[in-house]
Amino acid sequence: MSDAHIVELETLRRQLEQLHELFAAVIDETRPTPDNPHVMPWPELLSKFNVLAGKYAILSHTVGKKHASLLKELAVVPQTQPNGIHEQNIMSVLLRTKLAPEIEKEEENIWAQVESEAQQDQHHELLAVTAMGSFNSLRKAHADRVQQLLADALESKPVEPLAAPSETEAEATDKPVSLEDILAFTSSGKLT
Repeated sequence: MSDAHIVELETLRRQLEQLHELFAAVIDETRPTPDNPHVMPWPELLSKFNVLAGKYAILSHTVGKKHASLLKELAVVPQTQPNGIHEQNIMSVLLRTKLAPEIEKEEENIWAQVESEAQQDQHHELLAVTAMGSFNSLRKAHADRVQQLLADALESKPVEPLAAPSETEAEATDKPVSLEDILAFTSSGKLT
């Protein structure tokens, strides 16, 4: 391993240690104590969380983008053995290379559900296309039938010219019609 790689890894280790110390400090500050039984105010807690999230994002980006090829070639082991059961649990989670079995099962169930819903969507889309095609063909057949009936009706019955309206009809059409009159007319029944 070259000296440049060692320097890069040391920089990453320092950033990780700083983030770990910041996490510990925030946890200690947010925990109520007998001296200070009050919980930290929300704006202050939010501010500390934003700082932590920002530092974590920077470290994650640095590790993921810049040093991915270098880290794939290395095996990382802790310098000291974990002391307590809590640290051992943390180490087992951090060194895990595959998901926990219950998470894997849940992920398989989710993917099966997604696949099932995709098949249902395809089936519904096919039904919609078929229904639209049937509707268009029926609409065209109906329009052709109506056109044929109109043509037959016009051929069999000559059109009579309209007579000129009388003076009383002309006066009746000139005056405005109220909304009540229109509603009464439309609700009066069929026109024959």
